[in-house]
Amino acid sequence: MLIVKVKIDHIFPVQRLYAISRSFVKTGLLLIISLLFYNASKAQKFGWEVTLYGFADNREYKSSVQIPQTFMGTLFTPEVGLQIDSLSAIRVGATTLFEFGSNQFQDKVYPQLYYSFCGSKFKFLFGAFSRHKVFDNAPAALYYDSLYYFRPYINGLFWTYNGNSFRQSVYLDWTSRQTQSIRETFIMGGEGQCHFGDFFLHHHLYMYHYAKTASPSPNEFIRDNGALYLLVGYDLTQKLALDSLCIGVGGIQSYERSRNDMVWHTPYGFLFEVLAQYKGFGIKNIFYYGKGHALDWGDPFYRLKQYDRFDIYFTPLRLHGVEGRFGISMHFAENRISHQQQFYLRVNIGSFAKKKLNHHPPEIW
Repeated sequence: MLIVKVKIDHIFPVQRLYAISRSFVKTGLLLIISLLFYNASKAQKFGWEVTLYGFADNREYKSSVQIPQTFMGTLFTPEVGLQIDSLSAIRVGATTLFEFGSNQFQDKVYPQLYYSFCGSKFKFLFGAFSRHKVFDNAPAALYYDSLYYFRPYINGLFWTYNGNSFRQSVYLDWTSRQTQSIRETFIMGGEGQCHFGDFFLHHHLYMYHYAKTASPSPNEFIRDNGALYLLVGYDLTQKLALDSLCIGVGGIQSYERSRNDMVWHTPYGFLFEVLAQYKGFGIKNIFYYGKGHALDWGDPFYRLKQYDRFDIYFTPLRLHGVEGRFGISMHFAENRISHQQQFYLRVNIGSFAKKKLNHHPPEIW
């Protein structure tokens, strides 16, 4: 008897056919999604937006809490989407970071996918979206300005009510997904402003939750870290021949707790701020005095007990969708003077760019 052994793959290449079938399934799904998107786009309005944000930031710091360094680069964010109606849209895009001096085509890519609702009073975003859309004027004590360079997005939601004399936002930013070696972290907060004639009240509150990994060690504990920023001010703009002049006083109250000892640490301090602008020129001074704050997302200068920052800036380029600004900052801390020079250029064009997602005043705390 003659027995012939033949491998089944020589007659019927199972693995190859499986790979081909997967390819056909993926292609079919893409075609179906494309057809659905095409049919939807016929009924809805297709839109787009492109944002270019270029930055140059030279930090000549002389402080025990800071690192002298220079950042230069561009953030490029193209977006496309469907305008569901006059208020709602779904958008898809990405932010590409390119740091000058790098030999890579791009250094990081951050995907964007979100829903936006833009009404006369209510704004709502859900998904992964640009930080610039909602946090252009966050206090540096709570959110360090380099976040706009290296974490230029928010993953979560942002809701805003904007009335005639009152604005309030609530937000959630999911900063890390839990794995076996990575902790789960997120930020919950709110910020807003009230006007009473020429007086105003600006507040910002958030809590950063630093949870455990999926397989925590015995020495791994949950930590809560947050702050309350409060400023009461007076707007003198209407009384003087300036574009804006505001004076504010207030303070910062931070809090931190590690759940191994359940002890709250609550340092606080005093703030005094002045802002003046005229025909593109501006000055701003922030003085802080109190206890140091260990805020994970804030400017390290506020870890000191006394700190003063003085800014002079000029905005020579302010066109439709284009803005460029030069700035010089002096940081007075630890009996030393640190210097900082900044330049940014922002270009924002497209059909989506015409609908502003937030109504924050351009220069207010």
